[in-house]
Amino acid sequence: MTRVRLRTELLIAALLIVCGLMGAVLVIVRRSVRAGIDRQVGVSMDALVHAFESLQDQREMQLSRTAAMLAELPPLKALMTTNDPRTVQDGSSRFWRLSGSDLFILADSQGRVMALHLRRSGWQPQQAERVLSDSILQHRSATWWYGAGQLYQVFLYPITAGSGGEREPLGVVAVGFQADDAVAAQLAMTLGTQIAIGSGQSLVASTLPPGEQEMLARRLAQGALPPGSGTHRIDLGRDRFEGASVHIQAQPPFLVEGYVLMPLGPMEAFAGALNRTLLIAGSIAMVLAALLLGFVARTMTRPLDSLVAGVRALAAGEYTYPITPRGSSEVAELSEAFAAMREELLASQRRSLAAERLTALGRAASSISHDLRHYMAAVVANAEFLYEAEKLHLDRDEIYQEIKMASEQMIDLLDSLRELAKQEPALAVARGSLWQTLQRAVDAALARTGLPDRAIQVQAVGDPDGVFDPRKIERAFFNLILNACEATARTGGEVTIGIRSSPKAFEIRVGDNGAGIPAQIRETLFDPFVSAGKPSGTGLGLAIAAKIFHDHDGAIGVEKTASTGTVFLVRLPRFAKASFTRK
Repeated sequence: MTRVRLRTELLIAALLIVCGLMGAVLVIVRRSVRAGIDRQVGVSMDALVHAFESLQDQREMQLSRTAAMLAELPPLKALMTTNDPRTVQDGSSRFWRLSGSDLFILADSQGRVMALHLRRSGWQPQQAERVLSDSILQHRSATWWYGAGQLYQVFLYPITAGSGGEREPLGVVAVGFQADDAVAAQLAMTLGTQIAIGSGQSLVASTLPPGEQEMLARRLAQGALPPGSGTHRIDLGRDRFEGASVHIQAQPPFLVEGYVLMPLGPMEAFAGALNRTLLIAGSIAMVLAALLLGFVARTMTRPLDSLVAGVRALAAGEYTYPITPRGSSEVAELSEAFAAMREELLASQRRSLAAERLTALGRAASSISHDLRHYMAAVVANAEFLYEAEKLHLDRDEIYQEIKMASEQMIDLLDSLRELAKQEPALAVARGSLWQTLQRAVDAALARTGLPDRAIQVQAVGDPDGVFDPRKIERAFFNLILNACEATARTGGEVTIGIRSSPKAFEIRVGDNGAGIPAQIRETLFDPFVSAGKPSGTGLGLAIAAKIFHDHDGAIGVEKTASTGTVFLVRLPRFAKASFTRK
């Protein structure tokens, strides 16, 4: 698991805080813009209602005056007394022009339309008569009419003859103005927004372009802006609007609604520009914060870095790495404590190494002295036997061979010590068979251990021929095989040797089924005078073997070890290098 440095943690934490603050500011700004849009739409709705009411009051006042004036004109009363629709239709034209209205109706006292004049065609007398009758029955003097896609604000006034209690009703005059795109444009100019006027789910007038007007009509038909439900987002082509609806006339049969459509493009552009500004400012703040916090974090963590470097140097065995106490008081105290601990550890290690060295030297000296005495004793004893051979009738050749063997063993022990003391390799390389060399090493190990019947298997895969120093390789493998035989001496186990050849190298595995390598010597197994479980062991065998393999530009290591056995892996080149010293 990869650990993050303290400096990086501080920098990441600071950047996260800056990002969080910037995100919070963006959210607050967007909510503020949204709240501003809602407030503006609400204000526009109130202004629309007031504008409609004001316009309606003005129109009602004008219509009521116009209708009252026309109803009192004697020529109009005389015209109504004819009770002839054609006569009334023809004679009412001058009164319509006089009123200046968009809709002009004369009806008898039963509500039958006698004359109908429209600035824009579309209404039929029967339709006008039905709407007029409903208004008369509901006793409405001011109302809104909708039909044939046209919306009118209408005022009714009765036409009577006579005075006082002798008044006789002659009919009704209706004067109206049409709510069209011009009226919507007038309201939009007042409010500064887009305006639409509708009846029910039908769009009557608006200030939108024709394409968007058709889209709005479809949206209204789908109930996109129900009155009194607050604001709603409406997409009309490429433009987006925040819209709301209010009742202008909430009484049937004609429901008249006004729609306020506030374009979101400018506000969204403002919000986008504000977001970009905040992002740029936030990015600059993040960069500056990263630089500043990086400097602060580096200042705070530099003493810790020095302390970590000292710990790593100590782990690598370097006790002289300079550590200067600096930084905060806690870090300085920690550095001083670590330096004192390191000095104490160094002194303790020196004492321990000195004790171990003396112990190892004493053990090695004792072992070497024991072996030399053993060999010398054999030489002296056999020399006496040789002196008395004629008297005792002994075999002089056998005695001589025992003296010779003891001398060779002493020479071998001294050669081992000399081999470890050499700094430069001295190899007498020659072409030979590695398999035959291992067989000689096996025979020598069996003769040394006194276990000639022990089963030691040697298997070779590939060509075993190569160029090496046969004598030293035999000696190295003799030590390795002897060590394996001694590891299985109590269990009567098995030792296996496998040779695998490749065009450039040999791989030799020496395995046994002994108790494994003790844990306390696994790290220093190939060091001189390291031995365990062998009362007479000098600890030189594996050290010499490792040196001989290293001189051949090879290597030795423990491939595996456990309570069920150990396997040593030796790698050797097939051919000696030109840099080796040949004898």
